[in-house]
Amino acid sequence: MPLDRAIHRILVPSAGSTAGIGIIRSLGAAGYRVHAAAPDRAALGLRSRYAAEGAIHPPISSLEFADWLPNYVRRHQISMIMPGWATSLFRQPALSHLARLVPVSNDPAVLDAAESKTNLFLRMLDGDECCRQNLPPFITIDFDHPHSFEPELSALPTPLFIKLDSALAREGAGDEVIRVANSSEAQHRLEMIAGRYRKAIVQGYVPGRGAGAFFLRWGGQTAARMMHLRLHEMPHTGGASSLRRSWWHQSMMSDAEAKLAHLGWEGVAMVEYRWDQETDKFFLMEMNLRFWGSLHLALYAGVDFPRMLADAFLFNQVSDKIIEPSRDVVCRNTFPFELGYLVSLFRDSQVPFGRKVYAAIEAVALSFDPRVRNDLLYPGDRRLYFMRLKEFLTGT
Repeated sequence: MPLDRAIHRILVPSAGSTAGIGIIRSLGAAGYRVHAAAPDRAALGLRSRYAAEGAIHPPISSLEFADWLPNYVRRHQISMIMPGWATSLFRQPALSHLARLVPVSNDPAVLDAAESKTNLFLRMLDGDECCRQNLPPFITIDFDHPHSFEPELSALPTPLFIKLDSALAREGAGDEVIRVANSSEAQHRLEMIAGRYRKAIVQGYVPGRGAGAFFLRWGGQTAARMMHLRLHEMPHTGGASSLRRSWWHQSMMSDAEAKLAHLGWEGVAMVEYRWDQETDKFFLMEMNLRFWGSLHLALYAGVDFPRMLADAFLFNQVSDKIIEPSRDVVCRNTFPFELGYLVSLFRDSQVPFGRKVYAAIEAVALSFDPRVRNDLLYPGDRRLYFMRLKEFLTGT
């Protein structure tokens, strides 16, 4: 019997993000009534043809937002709020009654790991051997017990990455990743930020390229999964995925599933790794209990995570078999990420001239390759691509 999805109104946050746009398109195409929300009226997803309604909300950190959200949910009879805002938002007393509309785990221990890279790695250390495998070289910092961490830091391969979480901040400090060259610089930076955070994690460098495993877990089981390999990142030294391919690595997939099962993760999840092709070693970088920036690749590859999540949450309908993607589907984010990738290459004096020339030629070839999909050039909603292009060219 077909699902009557039109009876449900779903609020989609972060309508200006690429992930938010992908969610809007997925749910709207499936027949749900999508309410796209953003703090800025210029958010591209508000203009998607798959959005039934668009809403401009106050800044999330403001007192006005705590009034706006419950009123909007009540006034428009919202059945579900898609992951997009930080899970900590719904742990605030004024908004905690709305947590039932968000399809994520309500276990505080799971949410703590979702909100903090430091808590995530501590949970992995508390797990079994599978959980402790494939972790990068790292140390955790407890600022409530200050001392010199330089001996431990000097054992980590450089450069080092100090990762800070807003969930562990003392007075409203945000998430941040600080790259430093060596242990003495790391010690200095840690001393500077000690008053702003309770804990932090410092990771050592691991070689390789970005890879991701993506899941829908429901009722304690995997309902859908896929993987991608990052072909380009912006900047080229590591960052946002600007060109990626659907891909499979069974050992990495098994590792991600074991770690999610240990956490008791429910809902969608992104598990990010670095993979060294030469050695086939891989290392966990982070996990997120929300949708990811390369979501359109999943849609093109046949894994409709947002629609499946809504069907599971609202109708308790889950496929009898695990949904997996078509392999070797390629998707890019041309503006601004792919252009940013090129700019970062050309500005880097360490990159050989020949590689820069190759990258420029490759960019043109990708633009004319009909097999390469584009995040914004989505069937039925292609105008968003041209809106973004106009914004990019005019600076508006």
